Amino acid sequence: MEKNILGSLALAAMGDAMGAATENLTFHQIRETFHGQVTEFQKPGDTAFALGNEPGQVTDDFSQIYLILQEVLETKEQTITTEIVKQAMIKWSNMPVYFNRFAGPTTRSAIAMYKGEKQEMQPLEGAVIVDYASKATNGAAMKISPAGLFHPGHQDAAIQDAITITRVTHDNHLAISGASAVASAVSASLKEEVTFDEILEAGLYGAIEGERLGQDTSRTVAGASVVERMKLAFDIVEEPGSKEENLLKLYQLIGSGLHVSEAVPCAFGIIKANHGNAQQAVIDAVNIGYDTDTIATIVGAIVGAISEKNREFYDMIDFIEKANDFDITSLAQRLASRIS
Repeated sequence: MEKNILGSLALAAMGDAMGAATENLTFHQIRETFHGQVTEFQKPGDTAFALGNEPGQVTDDFSQIYLILQEVLETKEQTITTEIVKQAMIKWSNMPVYFNRFAGPTTRSAIAMYKGEKQEMQPLEGAVIVDYASKATNGAAMKISPAGLFHPGHQDAAIQDAITITRVTHDNHLAISGASAVASAVSASLKEEVTFDEILEAGLYGAIEGERLGQDTSRTVAGASVVERMKLAFDIVEEPGSKEENLLKLYQLIGSGLHVSEAVPCAFGIIKANHGNAQQAVIDAVNIGYDTDTIATIVGAIVGAISEKNREFYDMIDFIEKANDFDITSLAQRLASRIS
């Protein structure tokens, strides 16, 4: 279990750090800029939000996973509570290296509310006020893996924790659906002798349950269904043609942007396209285009548990830990002890 948890954390961090260099580029621009796929840690250029990062440094995606897990482990709570998530997000917001450079609009609005801060811009008189709760961006799905990691093989419990985490920053049914899909898949990935198909099925189950429960407990907002787009993503990557051709179709038809109904279905489509090859799935996510760091973080969190744990794997962890001053290995150990 400890190795599987470490795998999920490590590949999520790998996806975030590698994707930081390709973010905001198109599918074709990545291949033109880097003369093929990016397969190693790169220093982000001037097109990336992570400009100034060194190779191996993560962004908002994995840093929020790391902070949430730390906050939960520092308490005696046996489950993830709203207050724990709020405190983790406030602590994260006090880290300029992440918050000032990477925080998305939905997360910024939620944290400002919890800290009692006024918004920088006031709406015009008579304008419709759209708050953080109505924005179905992918910021919840990117940080949701702790919900799955705390409940290995117990998908419904993972979904419940996913709802708790999501509602702190993205209180709507689409964000809950996408986050629940990821949490359910992460939970399933920790089961013994699990298959790729079972992980994908768990993801779809989570999306369906998350949509249903989100409509009951949260706000229903406009936007494409995460569930239906996941189904479409699965169909796209199984069409005739090469994997590269199908990944391009995934990028063009599903999208790989900030909306949860793009990012999460895209991530699951990439996983299905790489049936049995966890690390290549992360590489393909890094190279899909647009919001690559988030999509690669999601993919890594889902497939990391079943990735190959060889010398290169542990060298990668060492590199990431040094680049970010993290102790991912210890975090995995502490989490495995807590849930055993």
